[in-house]
Amino acid sequence: MKRFVLLLICILLAFPLIAQETLISGAIESGGYGGPFVKIGQINGKTGIFAGGQGGWIINHRFVLGGKGYGLANVVESGGSENLKLEFGCGGALLEYIIASNKLIHFSIQSMIGAGGVQYAVKDYRENRDAINYTTDAFFVLEPGINIILNFTRIFRLGAGASYRYVNGVSYESLTDSDLSGASFHILLKFGSF
Repeated sequence: MKRFVLLLICILLAFPLIAQETLISGAIESGGYGGPFVKIGQINGKTGIFAGGQGGWIINHRFVLGGKGYGLANVVESGGSENLKLEFGCGGALLEYIIASNKLIHFSIQSMIGAGGVQYAVKDYRENRDAINYTTDAFFVLEPGINIILNFTRIFRLGAGASYRYVNGVSYESLTDSDLSGASFHILLKFGSF
């Protein structure tokens, strides 16, 4: 029995010495980036121009943990009235995987998981400002995408890509989830230590 217990202890102590496969191993190299982007895509059956920013912590030149947020930058009128304009914004956690970041041209796959808000504003044409805001509605947003990235310098990269904004939980006026969901194309500037 003593030999069995001794053998069991030896086996348990040897487990940490057995080679293990891990997602991240060895020394961790850190970097980070931030930057603005502009995207164009469908919203409420119209063309929307969105402006925002994203950034995060880069782990081992591959994984990014960060944040992303953007809002509607142009006037998109409601489907029923020319006096109402749509206001939209969203943001959340950013997860990104960078493929071959040391190459001149490389790719990344990313996804934003978060929330957004929408409301209508009544346009006051006499003073050229928004006079009345309606109540707002919040919803869930998931936005996967892909980028092609060009390394300009060690601290600046230019990217272009496409994403699809999936919205769920809209309960506002006559808007549906599909009115706020849609594909978009973007240009992204990245500044940082890669």
